Amino acid sequence: MSDPQRQIADVLLDSAIVIAPLALGYFAGIAYLDAFLSAFSISIHEIEAPLATIVAHSYNVFTHSAFLAKLILIGAGVVAICIAFLTLRRNETIPKTTRLRTILAIALPAAAFLTFLGIKSSAEETARNNSHRIWHEQGSISIPRSSLKAVDNRLGVRQGLRLESCLSTTIVKHVIATPRRSYSICVIGNEGFLLTHDTNNDRYLPIRFISPCSATTWRRSEFCISAQ
Repeated sequence: MSDPQRQIADVLLDSAIVIAPLALGYFAGIAYLDAFLSAFSISIHEIEAPLATIVAHSYNVFTHSAFLAKLILIGAGVVAICIAFLTLRRNETIPKTTRLRTILAIALPAAAFLTFLGIKSSAEETARNNSHRIWHEQGSISIPRSSLKAVDNRLGVRQGLRLESCLSTTIVKHVIATPRRSYSICVIGNEGFLLTHDTNNDRYLPIRFISPCSATTWRRSEFCISAQ
């Protein structure tokens, strides 16, 4: 390999070393936030979270014991494949001209695919656990800065009465905050009301009545079973 080609290869390798962990962190953070916010009827597309915030939420995934176990198994599998390849090449079971990079070109994409599946699975599980704690435990308390009675929340009579009861007898719990909006919930059992505060205008957006356990994906989870 000539010097210019080697320099280009070194630059690409250095870039991959920096970009790959960031890409994994971003994917893990997005996967976690998407699953977490769905428990509160918040779409991932309606929040404007900075890159640093998204990557920070990947901590919930990367510290998950099940994900760490899967990552160790995947790494051990790649190492085992490389050792088996070198052994077969030494014994001339396969031609000695076959390069290790040929095996890595197959093993690494497969390992990356399995890693992404592990990230998605762990993101969904940790999101369910964390949302369960917010719904059914005290969590972080959020105190409304302005009266919610003046808001045209467009709820029915029954839901309006439940909201009034919720605000007067229970605790408003913090969910997530972005530079422009903050989200909190007022909970009664396994149902609640999402309160969205627009920090720019210092006002509350229309209140949402939410019942995540009506969704098939959540119905059989511990999150919903424990509230029955």
